[in-house]
Formats: sequence, structure tokens, C-alpha cells
Amino acid sequence: MNIKESVIECCETIISETVSGIVVDENTLITRENGIDSLGIVSLVLELEEKFEIDLDDYLAEIRSCKDVNALIEVVTKAKNS
Repeated sequence: MNIKESVIECCETIISETVSGIVVDENTLITRENGIDSLGIVSLVLELEEKFEIDLDDYLAEIRSCKDVNALIEVVTKAKNS
């Protein structure tokens, strides 16, 4: 599984905990309406750190500013490759 698919899977996991019926892809918005509020971001970061075995502390500001899953994929890719 590549980074894109893994990030989408992590987002699906977090979103499905609070909202049902949302199909997650790279264009899915990271919003409170989609179940990703501040606590959702924390859960998502923890999920991503575990999945990729990386530390995202240095990328938290970037992650919080992501508007959609595609932007999140870019941040995780950058973190994974650094």
C-alpha cells in the first residue's frame, strides 16, 4: 500500500468514528462536518504516526492547515521522506 492509499485509509478510520456514509478520497475536505475537529486531528496524527512509524510533531502546524486529504498526503510524504 502506498502513502496515498494509507493516508486515505487513516482518514476513513477517523471519519467513520463520527460520520457515516462519506466516501473518502484525496479531494475529501478535512472539516468538522466530516468528523475531523481538533480531537479528530489529534487522532488522525496518532493514526498516521503509527501507520508510517514516523514522528509528525514538526509537521503539526502544516497538518492543521490542510484543507483536504490531498494536502495531508503531501505533508505525510514530506515527513516520510525527510
